[in-house]
Amino acid sequence: MKAILYKDLLQIRRNTGLLIMLIVAGTLSVLLIGTAAIIRPGVVLAGIMLQATLITFLMSVVPTCAMELIRSDIGNGTLAAFKASGRPNRQYLIAQMIAALVPSGTLGALIVLVFRALVPSLHTVIAGEQGLLLTVEPLLAALILFLWSIFFKGKVLIMTTTTTAQSLTSSPTTGGTQSSADRMAHSPIAVSVRDMTFGYQKSKPVLSHISLDVPAGQSIGILGYNGVGKTTLFGVILGLLRPQHGDAVINADVFPSMRDVFQLTDSNNLTADLTVRENIRFRTMLYATREHPNPVDLAHLEDLPMVKAFEIGDHLDKKVKELSSGLKKRAGIVTGMLFDPKLIMLDEPTNAVDPLTRQLLIELMRQLRADGRTIMTITHDLDYCWSVTDRVVILDNKHLVKDCMTHDFADYQAFTEAVTLGRGKTDVDFGLHAGKAISDTTSTTK
Repeated sequence: MKAILYKDLLQIRRNTGLLIMLIVAGTLSVLLIGTAAIIRPGVVLAGIMLQATLITFLMSVVPTCAMELIRSDIGNGTLAAFKASGRPNRQYLIAQMIAALVPSGTLGALIVLVFRALVPSLHTVIAGEQGLLLTVEPLLAALILFLWSIFFKGKVLIMTTTTTAQSLTSSPTTGGTQSSADRMAHSPIAVSVRDMTFGYQKSKPVLSHISLDVPAGQSIGILGYNGVGKTTLFGVILGLLRPQHGDAVINADVFPSMRDVFQLTDSNNLTADLTVRENIRFRTMLYATREHPNPVDLAHLEDLPMVKAFEIGDHLDKKVKELSSGLKKRAGIVTGMLFDPKLIMLDEPTNAVDPLTRQLLIELMRQLRADGRTIMTITHDLDYCWSVTDRVVILDNKHLVKDCMTHDFADYQAFTEAVTLGRGKTDVDFGLHAGKAISDTTSTTK
């Protein structure tokens, strides 16, 4: 809970939109309170002015405090990191409730008390039951919005965990997965997907009857054209999405804790308003245990080999939103790898990075592969796959259509032809000569 509050307070403090709204709401509140104190209105008019002040406050500050933190936590991987930390969900809920309700309740009560002190006609009213209702009005509004955010935006919290305590063994597969499954029949299974179907709408599955076993220590590439459900598959494996049929599990015999799992998301698992150092501190606080209270040496971050290798030492105190896309990727990888994960799940790691970062990433994956880590990579980068994967699987039209070992291919050319499913496009008519043809016809006519 301490880690969540640390992050929330930093976000609130650096939320420019919230600060602007606070200034506007504060200015209007001061004007209304000052006017009421000067003109000393009757009970009815004073009550209207008090309500107007509270409404101004409710419409500006409360929605941001109650909703923004939950919304951002979904996109930046905070919820996934929290679930991976193994802490009970109630800690996250309590921390978010405090961040949402305390500012709203405190400022709302302050407005009511100031009106009571400066507007004599409201002394009796505020001292009674109506005053109590006015005092808790901002608190109730914040609570309602907070609950709305939890149920509609924070559904990740109620998803079942993907870790199973049962031993996993290879299961018979069908279609394109049979040949590679035979090779792995006696290997310990790290991740297992069994006859899994998932769709964001029940009548429109994104993935249909997917079966896939990933042995411990294997580096596997997950390929497929845009929109076939590769990222969705990761979400199901991690328990962030609930399958309609079948299941997907991470073997607890191989990975005793979800702390052993690192997923690189589109947001690079970083909170944009925090610096890189603060992001690392947040995850250090989140992952701390009694046995390991300091999983990362925060006092000497600049000297850590991972930080030096990816050359982010000079960027540790910069806000993530100020970094280029390539530096964000580097920072996200370093932040995750500092906690020594055993299962690495990467979603488009080489996308939008410079050649140096790409080469560093490939070299890192090679070393992790040699070290026996299990690596799952969603990518369109075939050269990356050829360099660091033992195996590739291809999703197409909701199904797993190909499963092969990279060493089965004689050369890179044969590999690329196989994994593009024979859909190479050449001599395509894009209509680029249509305008020229019309011009030539016009010239001829003239």
